[in-house]
This record gives sequence, structure tokens and C-alpha cells, in this order.
Amino acid sequence: MARSKRKTAALRPRLTINGRPLTAQQEQDWRRASDDLASADLSRITRGVEALRALEAALRAGQAADSIRLGLDDTVALERGRGEIVDISRRPETRGRVRIQSRDGLETLRRSGAISAVQFKAGLLYREIYEAADPERDLRSQMGDLDRRGSGAGASARAEAWQSRRLRLACAMAVIEEKVRIADRNGRGVRALREVAGHARCISHFVSGGSGQEAYRRALGLALDVAADHFGVR
Repeated sequence: MARSKRKTAALRPRLTINGRPLTAQQEQDWRRASDDLASADLSRITRGVEALRALEAALRAGQAADSIRLGLDDTVALERGRGEIVDISRRPETRGRVRIQSRDGLETLRRSGAISAVQFKAGLLYREIYEAADPERDLRSQMGDLDRRGSGAGASARAEAWQSRRLRLACAMAVIEEKVRIADRNGRGVRALREVAGHARCISHFVSGGSGQEAYRRALGLALDVAADHFGVR
């Protein structure tokens, strides 16, 4: 009998709202909210309204995440068609993030020998923190998380966990950058670190003139040395 019920549930078409099929958890939340709204109990009606609002927010976030993924897919295909080397992260904390290696300032400096292997590794470690602490990137991660897990009682707890995690990462990044400020008296080190290690930009993209670019290359080298010492990279 139990097997028959499971088979019937598996064959039942998924509930769709605004053209978007619900996950099993979202469908369960929707049915529970509908039951609450049909109740004569004011507290249950209120709970049902709040649950539907949470579900609506989750669906909107999922749609936005789909749009982002579609745009990234198009971008990756275009860049690969141009012969660019594209790296897509598989790491849990940065899964899905795209890096065009052939335009990556840090990668370019490593290939040219302008920075050492230790400096390059320190730059990548800083980048992991920088990207994970970035509010816009973090929002995209939350969207994907909502899309996978749905809404419900745990949604607010997960959002709080994201905020707490991002705060810790921001504090860790601030510690590194303060060390760079102390070491770099000219004030270029933090910007160079953020632009090249954080945003993966080339120095020539944000500094014009040969002398200015050389000054920022030296500042970046110093900042990467500080980061390597902070991370204990050898």
C-alpha cells in the first residue's frame, strides 16, 4: 500500500506557479499555507499569508538566478568562441563563478614572471575571501540556495547564516588590507590588491601611463607579500 502511494505521488504532475514548477518542499509549503488560509483561525490565516509571501520571494529569487545563469552561459560560450580560456569554479563556496584566465591580471602576471608562485597563491586566497564577501555575488549564491532548497521555516535561518558568514569574511579581508596599508606608505597597495587579486583585472585597465602602472605593480607585489605572510604561504 505504501509503495502504491509513493508511486502515485511520483506520477503526480508538479504544481506550477507563474510558469515555474515548485520543488517538493515548496509544494508542501504551498499546500500547508493554503490550508491555513482556508481556516477560520486568525493566527493560522496570518501564518498562511506569511508563508505565501516567503514562497513568492523564493520564486522571484529563483527566476532571477535562472536569468543570471542563462546570461553566464551565453557569456561563456561567446568568450570560448573567441578563443579565451574560461574557468568555471567547482568549489562549494564559489561554485559556478566564471573566470576568464586569459584576461585575469593575476594570471597574466604569473605567466610573465612578474609575480612569484607564492604571490600568485596568496592572491588567489585573497580572491576567495573577496568574492565570498562581495554582497552582489553573495546574493546570487543565496538565490541559487533558495532555488535548490525552497522556502519554509529554515529560509530565514539560512539567510541569517549567510549574513553571519559574510560578516566574518569581511572582517578577515579588513585585517589583511589593514596590514597592507601599514606596509604600503603610498596607499596604492590595497587598491592594487582589490583590482587585480579581487576583481581579476589587469593593472592597465585602471591605471594609465607606464610609470603609473609600474608603481602599481610594485605596490601589488608588496601587497601580495603581505597576504602571503598573513596566510602562511611558502
